[in-house]
Amino acid sequence: MISQLFKRKSTATVPESGIDIQSQRPRAGELRVRGLNETLFLAPLPVYTGQAQVSRRNFSAMNETYLELGGSNYGMVELGKRLALQIWMVLCTAFFAPVLICLWLVAFSPPEIDRKFFDIVGGAVQVFATGSLLFIFPVGAFIYGMLSNVRTLAKSYPVRFNRQRREVCYIDDTTHQVLIVPWENVVAWVARSQGVTSYGAMRDYTFGMGLEDEERDRVQFVLSAQPSDAHALGMWTSIRNYMEEGELVDTPNPMLAALGITLSEDELKPYEGLHTFEIERLDARALGRLDDGGGHLTAEERKRWGYSKRSRWPLRWWYVRRVIVFWKMPYLIAEWAHRKGRPTLPESVQAWSQPLPPEQWARPSPALQKANALVKHAMDKKGATFVAACKAAGLHCVSS
Repeated sequence: MISQLFKRKSTATVPESGIDIQSQRPRAGELRVRGLNETLFLAPLPVYTGQAQVSRRNFSAMNETYLELGGSNYGMVELGKRLALQIWMVLCTAFFAPVLICLWLVAFSPPEIDRKFFDIVGGAVQVFATGSLLFIFPVGAFIYGMLSNVRTLAKSYPVRFNRQRREVCYIDDTTHQVLIVPWENVVAWVARSQGVTSYGAMRDYTFGMGLEDEERDRVQFVLSAQPSDAHALGMWTSIRNYMEEGELVDTPNPMLAALGITLSEDELKPYEGLHTFEIERLDARALGRLDDGGGHLTAEERKRWGYSKRSRWPLRWWYVRRVIVFWKMPYLIAEWAHRKGRPTLPESVQAWSQPLPPEQWARPSPALQKANALVKHAMDKKGATFVAACKAAGLHCVSS
């Protein structure tokens, strides 16, 4: 069932607790099914998958030497905007609400009741402002959650993929022990587990990696819950394409290249920060067609040739929304979270992460080069699924 889905689309697989990669050594393209759980292995031997990559935002750092999985501050801008709305709720309750109520009382009171605005507004503001102090608990809890998230990120080491050395570095968050394994030995899989609850059938998708520590005879698991099998596959494809072909850094996205779009340095940053503000402003301008072509066309010509109607309101509304969220405050919070939410790596890992001269770069093994060619030919030329292509390449036998 799952193998039929894995043809230029998605696939999925299963629970981490049921995966044994030591006594039952997996192979790329191997499918293991246990009840309602399915696990499809993508590596060792990270061969071509033909799947779509996920967004760069899933990674906290990337350059020509290494890629980091984990530690991303993505979503922090949105949390900053929610915090701004909560602050506005406090201000409205403390000041705007009593003023409006007093205005209503003065305007609509019966003639026999003499109410003057400045006589009653002071007491009303005092009462509402005192009551608004109760918001300190929900707002404080929200801020505490944001700070806790940053503190957790600052204690959690990301997994670092060194493209030049073709190695993967894992650091234990508790013991701080460093484990470096060859890239081609990394075990990767996508998993789909199904279950039935009182609310109906539930499906969970997981992207997982197993890094074998031969010295201590154990496996370090790296697991990431995903919203769908396509996201799980896209995560591995991004990592694999970076390590094998330099995509995300050296090679532009084929779709963007086809559209003639060149990303700026800010747009290439994989984290959220002050640069996100400028990117969103450019998007708002493009939405209003303020910077697009067709400026010399009349309204009728724009309609005839498919241009949308010119409007400055998307940009104006963008500025209104940014004023509501206190301008750049959410972006400043995200920038701070990116700086503070990154642990200091051991000196050995920092030395390991230094760039190498091109002549010292590690090269793919002959076995991987041969398998890549066979799998890519089977999928792109013959239309085979990933599982069938791996089997044709002799990477695995039928497993259940």
